[in-house]
Amino acid sequence: MRGRLSKLLTICALSLSAAPATLFEGERLIVDARRTPIENAALLIDNGRVAAVGKKGSVKAPAGALRVNLTGKTVIPALVDVHVHLGYQKGLVYSVENFNRDNLIDQLNRYAYCGVAAVLSLGTDLGDLPFELRSEQDAGKLGGALYRTAGHGFAAPNAGPGTPELKAAAYGVTTEQEARKLVRDETARHVDFIKIWVDDRNGTVQKLRPDLYRAIIDEAHKHGTRVIAHVYYLDDAKDLARAGIDAFAHLVRDREMDDEVVGLIKQHDILVMPNIAISENGAHGEPPVWLNDPLLHEVAPEAVIERVRASYARRSTDGVARAQKVYRDMQRSLAKLNSAGVRIALGTDDGAVRDHFYAYTALRELQLMVDGGMSPQQTLTAATVTSAEFLRLKDYGTLEAGKSASFIVLDANPLDDIGNAKKISNVYLRGQEVDRQALRAQWR
Repeated sequence: MRGRLSKLLTICALSLSAAPATLFEGERLIVDARRTPIENAALLIDNGRVAAVGKKGSVKAPAGALRVNLTGKTVIPALVDVHVHLGYQKGLVYSVENFNRDNLIDQLNRYAYCGVAAVLSLGTDLGDLPFELRSEQDAGKLGGALYRTAGHGFAAPNAGPGTPELKAAAYGVTTEQEARKLVRDETARHVDFIKIWVDDRNGTVQKLRPDLYRAIIDEAHKHGTRVIAHVYYLDDAKDLARAGIDAFAHLVRDREMDDEVVGLIKQHDILVMPNIAISENGAHGEPPVWLNDPLLHEVAPEAVIERVRASYARRSTDGVARAQKVYRDMQRSLAKLNSAGVRIALGTDDGAVRDHFYAYTALRELQLMVDGGMSPQQTLTAATVTSAEFLRLKDYGTLEAGKSASFIVLDANPLDDIGNAKKISNVYLRGQEVDRQALRAQWR
């Protein structure tokens, strides 16, 4: 088992630095989701990077270059998911014991399979392993989706993540002095962000106090690190906005977001990750049709899919009705934020609870963002340009010359129907084609 896994990791870690340049021709090319696609395009890749883009016939390939005919296909930049919780689920088991090298790499490969170039694991990472994997990837020694980490998050004692298995990953702070010291400890480890939870879990735990989250935000900013808040209540969102929070990892869920909070978010240029798939999961009284999606069955274990399918038989009518109301409020909130021009990024909250599918959910989230009032173009921009910029991944998000050759080849145009983003033909990360066939064989 370990030998086969190591072989796959080697496959995913290779780059095209030792391979001839490759010219992809005939495709519809979305260089930047904010701009009009290039029809009948040419995309030249050399040494793992985009060497040139243009109309077919206008891009000259060097001698010995490979040529790939992509007539009828659409090429888009690879996606970036800025809110996941890696490591805890393996097959049917959801446990802290699963937070190990092999499982983390396996999950990063599942994201790569679905065209996700990078993920941010948000506040539930353990030990030094995430930083080791991040360093290996940055050195070109390890493939898969790039791993970015917020290390240990911050909350009131025993009041961070809602899932018991995740709780030990969050610092429980009670004083400003303690909070500031722990922020300094995390920034010394070079976390990509600081994560805080501001939620009382329906009155069952203590909420992180405003004086403490203000101290955390202030100390993190002193060290050049941005802070992302898990938020639930409207009033907390307003105060966090005034306190200088950099991003919200969820929409408000106790009610529809009002004009005041939307204005504050816009005024302070706060990024929002809607994370609506995890709420949409509960808004069905019977198994949703997406459980039959072939792509889901390629990337997720059958036993897990069947456990999710069976769970709908145990849902109460009242519980579903409550979930539907919350979800409708979230859709209206998303529409307001989008209309106001708020920065919106792709986030899924994958792994935050048992059976919230890794990787596949990123593509389902795109559809839900469109259902919530965003256009396909706005949604694709959020999932590529905005998310990459938020993670400060300058090589990702667009396919301009000089950037990483990280892209998805699709069988249909996602600007016509965002569901076409799931019709994946090939994935290339950092210039190397992801061996999706080998990964499928491994997972089976």
